[in-house]
Amino acid sequence: MRRTVDSSGPARAAVAWGEISGGAGLVSLVACFLALSWRRWPDPLIDFGREIYTPWRLAEGALLYRDVDNFYGPLSKYFNAALFALFKPGLMVLVSANLVVFGAILALLYFLLRQAWGAGSALFSSAIFITVFGFSQFVVIANYNYATPYSHEATHGLLICLALAFVLVQWVEEATLPLSFLAGLLLGLTALLKPEILFAAGIVTGVAAIARCRRGYPRMRAIAVWVGGALLPTAGFTAYFLFFLPFHQALFFACHGWLSVVTTTRFTGDKIEMAFLGLNQPWQHFRQHALATLAACALIGTIAGVTWLSEKTEHRLFRTTLAVVLAGAMAWLGCFIIEWREIGRCLFGLVLLYVLITGAIGVFRHKPEPTSGRAEITRLLIAVLALALMARMILNGRIYQYGFYQAALAAVIVPALVIGELPRRLGLRRAGQTALIIGFMALLVPGIVILARQSAGQLRLKSFVIGEGRDRFYAFPPELEATGETVRLICERLGQDNEAKTLVVLPEGIMINYLTRRPSPVAPFFFFSSATEGGREEEIVEQLAHAPPDAAVIIGRNLHEYGIESYGERPGSGQLIVQWVNENYRVDLQSPHAVILKHK
Repeated sequence: MRRTVDSSGPARAAVAWGEISGGAGLVSLVACFLALSWRRWPDPLIDFGREIYTPWRLAEGALLYRDVDNFYGPLSKYFNAALFALFKPGLMVLVSANLVVFGAILALLYFLLRQAWGAGSALFSSAIFITVFGFSQFVVIANYNYATPYSHEATHGLLICLALAFVLVQWVEEATLPLSFLAGLLLGLTALLKPEILFAAGIVTGVAAIARCRRGYPRMRAIAVWVGGALLPTAGFTAYFLFFLPFHQALFFACHGWLSVVTTTRFTGDKIEMAFLGLNQPWQHFRQHALATLAACALIGTIAGVTWLSEKTEHRLFRTTLAVVLAGAMAWLGCFIIEWREIGRCLFGLVLLYVLITGAIGVFRHKPEPTSGRAEITRLLIAVLALALMARMILNGRIYQYGFYQAALAAVIVPALVIGELPRRLGLRRAGQTALIIGFMALLVPGIVILARQSAGQLRLKSFVIGEGRDRFYAFPPELEATGETVRLICERLGQDNEAKTLVVLPEGIMINYLTRRPSPVAPFFFFSSATEGGREEEIVEQLAHAPPDAAVIIGRNLHEYGIESYGERPGSGQLIVQWVNENYRVDLQSPHAVILKHK
């Protein structure tokens, strides 16, 4: 009787060992980039001060929106306030929590990519996510990273959206009551964050609902449980705010994350917001993005076409030569021709084409087989999520600035599908698959290295110490950028003043309030642009007159991007506020970039 050898056990062991090794490699990569960027993550003046000041004030008993203003929903701010209540305030407290969030994002991203395109694709794309988007700095202003994000609603939102995609993949297969509740709850949590996060979660949920209905409509009990889960987070925060406010105001505060879109002009009328969207010059940006997408398609098509044609010849030497020439040509383009910093311009178009050509066809034109359905729906949902996250930069796609979370998913999907799906679509054999992957990586790896070096070059320049203990971080030295020196000078001066208990920093700089532990007596945390336009500046002056701070600081920040030369030069840009300060305060200290004033 012939004995058969079962090779499945060793094969599974090899795969498991490969994934363990790959996971260890990803952890090592995270450690490497953390060490390179250590305590160099936040900006000393812009944005992140709000992210650390607000939870400090909430932990001290302030009420969000009433005592401390906020652009977005209440979830992230109260989560961070709970951390401060448990562990005491500190920059590194938030960093530690944010690294846990980053780890969860990375794990979910890897799992979804693996489920969609295989372990090799997931490993390579996850490495791109860490290297390019995790802790990098590509512009002068920091904060666009996962250690000290400009908005915790962004990073918390990305984590929740990935968790939602993970749940919806299973929900499409079987709409059980627990999965329905969890899908609704995750969607409901995004309503307490940023509008674009809620938009992305809603789009993904809608696509999943369509896919589910094609397999069979969910039961009414499942729909009811989903609705209950979606409403629960908002109901919980409404109940919390009811302890302090009447019902209509409590409900408004709980819904502030998405109501801010329709109740303010910040997302529609602000010049800088229009530039972020690319709507300041829509046709020019559209042309740039279309050309970038065509160029990216041509490169991918060239790699795929040459590889496919090489398989048609029986001459091994010719195939090898062609593969080497292809890899060399792609490496030359990647090293010397492509402007990798602007690669974000092609991402939306590439993912959109993928959704239209493969995702929609694969899911909506036939009912997938049980063995392949999960991979197909995973591909579709994460591609749709990537598109929805890029909606806020639809005509200004970029991997830097907000791109660290808005474009990150699209940026890692493209290599995953090229490596994990394109060879199968072309029907390539093992040698052809290897040639295609080598050709594509020869193009992409130089770009990853170039971007990593650009970021490392910026981060190494940051050596100027600000803050102490768990609040210590590094900024650019004075000879490169004056902001760090200005912030430290102000903090040291106010630290010697025991009389000034409250402080207002103009036009913005709430980080100084936090570092000196001096609260602002008014709710606004910045005093220009959409915060002062449309008659709102008069309201701020009234608030300041009603609760005047003991000290005020005016920082000479460059505001050209907001359409003004200097703060206070005209009504609606801080002129009335500066006049009120000059009338009621005297100069205590004047430096080249800031003035500290004390109440008369």
